Amino acid sequence: MSAHADGLRALRDALRPHADDPGVAPLVERLARDLLPRTAGGHDHLVVGLVGPNNSGKSALFNALVHGADAPGAPAPPTLSPSLATGGATRRLVGAAHPSLRAALEAEPTLERFRFEGATPGPNGVEAATDATDTPDALLLVESPSLPESLLLVDTPDFDSVLVENRRVTDALLTVVDVALVVVTRHTYQNREVVDFLRAWLEHGRPWVLVYNESIDDATTARHAAKLEEDIGVAPEAVFASVYDGRVAAGDSALVPTGLPGAESGASAGAPLARWLRELGEAGDLKARALAASLDALRSEASELGVRLRAEAARAEEVRGLVESQSRALAESVAREAMPMGPFLHAFREVLDERPTAVQRELRRGARWTSRTIGGGARWIGERVLGRSTSGPPPTVEATLLDVERQELRKRWGDAFEGAVSSLRALTRGAALPEAVGTALDARFVGPDAVTAHAALRSAEDGVQVSPELLEEYRSACRRLIEAELDASDSGEWLLQLGVDALHLLPIGVAAGVIVHTGGLGADLAVAGGGAIGAAAAERLSRTLGTAIAADARRRWVELRSAELSNAAALGMLGADALRAIERAAERADAITKALETLRAETAR
Repeated sequence: MSAHADGLRALRDALRPHADDPGVAPLVERLARDLLPRTAGGHDHLVVGLVGPNNSGKSALFNALVHGADAPGAPAPPTLSPSLATGGATRRLVGAAHPSLRAALEAEPTLERFRFEGATPGPNGVEAATDATDTPDALLLVESPSLPESLLLVDTPDFDSVLVENRRVTDALLTVVDVALVVVTRHTYQNREVVDFLRAWLEHGRPWVLVYNESIDDATTARHAAKLEEDIGVAPEAVFASVYDGRVAAGDSALVPTGLPGAESGASAGAPLARWLRELGEAGDLKARALAASLDALRSEASELGVRLRAEAARAEEVRGLVESQSRALAESVAREAMPMGPFLHAFREVLDERPTAVQRELRRGARWTSRTIGGGARWIGERVLGRSTSGPPPTVEATLLDVERQELRKRWGDAFEGAVSSLRALTRGAALPEAVGTALDARFVGPDAVTAHAALRSAEDGVQVSPELLEEYRSACRRLIEAELDASDSGEWLLQLGVDALHLLPIGVAAGVIVHTGGLGADLAVAGGGAIGAAAAERLSRTLGTAIAADARRRWVELRSAELSNAAALGMLGADALRAIERAAERADAITKALETLRAETAR
C-alpha cells in the first residue's frame, strides 16, 4: 500500500459531504476511481487507453491489439469495438483484459476504476448484456487470453465529437488511465482541438505513446511527430507509424503500427506496437510516473478549487458585511433614540438613595407611601365611583422598549432597505458567488417574487426582542457610571440629592393638582401622568446636573443593544435563506481548504 493511501482516503472522506459542488465532484471522482485504486496495492496492472480524434483508426487498432495481430496487412480480427470507415462508431468505453486480470479486479473492489458491465459479441461489436444505465465510467469488458495478464486495454469515443456524451465518456477514461495511446493522422496531428486536448491532459507528465496512422513515409511521420510533441510540450514514450491502407478502411485488414526506424525510444525502434505492449515497456516506471502525474493533477485541481472557494466565500462575506454595516448604522440610530429611561432612573435613584441623610431618607419613605396611597385611591375612585375598570398592570419596561424601538425602526427602514439593496446589486453584479448564495439572493431581490420593503420590515420587527438580562446589565452599568461620577466630584451631590427629593414628591403634587382641577375624575390619570412627568423631569435633571453620566449611559446602551437590533435588521434585509447560505459557504470553504492543505502536506513527502 502506498504511503499516500491513508491521507488520500481521509481527503476523500472530508470532501464527500461537499460533492455537490461542481469543483469538488471531479476531485472526489479522481480519488475514488484513480488515486485510491492506484495506492491500494494488491495488483500491479497497467491501464492503457486509446484516444484520438474522429476517424483516426482507434477502434481498428484496438481490435488488432486485442487479438494479437502484429504484422502489416494481417486480416482484420473479429470486431469488438465498433469501427466504420466514416468514424464515430464507438460510443461507449470498450475494454479487454486477460481472464485472470478481470477476476482479480472483480475480486478486489478497491482496484476497480470502472463499473464493469457484461458484454456479448454483436455484428457491429460488443453490446451491453443488460439494459443497465449508461454512465460514463461503465466499461463493456471482454476477455482476451492473448493479452498480457497485467494489461487492461480500453477504447474510447472520439474526443472531438460533436456529441457531448462522447467527450464525457473519454474524460471518464482519462481520469484513470496509466498510459494513453494517442492515434492521429496526417490530417489531424495539427488540429487545434486535438493539440489543446492533449496538452491539457498530459501537462502533468502522464506517459503517452504516439501512433501516427496513414503514414506516407518515415521522414514525414517523424517531422509531424516532432511538431505534435513541440505543441503538446511532453515527449512521447514511443512513436509508432502505420502506412495508409485502403483495406483497413474497408475493414478487411488490421491496423498494425510498427515503430519508426531510428526513433529515439529504443522501445519503438522498428518493434510492432503489439509486441511492445506485451512486454509493457518499462511497466513499473510507467505506473510510478502515472501515479506522480495523478497526484500532481490532484494538487493542481485542489489548488484551483481552494482559490475559487476562498474567493467565493470572501465575496459572500462582503455581501454579509455590507448588509451588516447598513444594519449596524440603523440599529445604533434606533437604540440611541429608544434608550429606556427606567433602568437609568432606577440606578440613578438607587445610588442616591444609598447616600442621603437620615432626614432625607425618612422624607422619601413618606413620599413614597403618600404616592402609593394616592395611586390606590385613584384606582378605587375609578372602579367604584366612576364604574371604570383598570386596564391591568402597567406595561413592562420590555414591552414599552419594544414598542418604541419598532416605531423608530419604521421611521428609518425605507431609506436603509433601499440603500442596502442598491449596494448589494452593485456588489454582486457579475461577481463569482457560491451557487447557493447567488440562488438565495436572486430569490430575494430579483423577479416578481422579490421581497418588498414592507415585508422585509415585518421580518426585522419579528426579530426584535429584548431580554430582562440585558436591561439588568444596563442598569448595573448605569450604577457604575453614576457612582464613578459622584466619587470623582466633591460638589454637586447635594444638588442631586435635592433633585431626587423633588422627584419623589413630584408625582404627589401633580396628582393633587389634577384631582382638584377635575373634581376627582382624573385621579387615575394623575398618578400615571405624574410618573411620566417624573421620568421626564428626572431625565432633565440628569442632563442638567449629571450631563456626562447621561451621555455615557446612552453610549453604553447603544453598545449593549445595537448588536441585537443589527442582527434583526440584517435578517429582515437579507432573509434567513441568504444568511444561512453565506454561513454554510464560509464553513464549506474552511472545511475544504483545510482538507486540501492536509493533502498538499501529505503528498509533498
